[in-house]
Amino acid sequence: MRITKTVERWFPAEKDPDKSEFLIRHLKAAEVMDISYATSKQETKYKADVDGRLVPEMTTSMDTKAHNDAAFCAAVIDWKNVYDENGDALECTDENKMRAMREIDGLTLFIDSCRESLADDIEKDKKALEKN
Repeated sequence: MRITKTVERWFPAEKDPDKSEFLIRHLKAAEVMDISYATSKQETKYKADVDGRLVPEMTTSMDTKAHNDAAFCAAVIDWKNVYDENGDALECTDENKMRAMREIDGLTLFIDSCRESLADDIEKDKKALEKN
């Protein structure tokens, strides 16, 4: 068995007058699971059963916003030609990623489609290797 390489690819934002590009990293299953664990919480409550004994009842809830924000930041590695409202270039930091995610219409959908495309290509490559 081998540890697989990290897969990253530049994606141009088509029809963008600024010709922005985004370097997207494929998140491995364990990375997504780590994000899920970090953005979830478990709670145990005790309730009495019919005999009056306390029985644990566990629930898990996820902070979906925190999960999506963390996955977005982990997947977007770098960018080119991304600007603020004054035309100043934005450095690719987690803070600016969150700002861009919230203030640039369609960015989240674009990044999601890039991630899906990358995942599909990785799956096709795996299947091609299995055939050989």
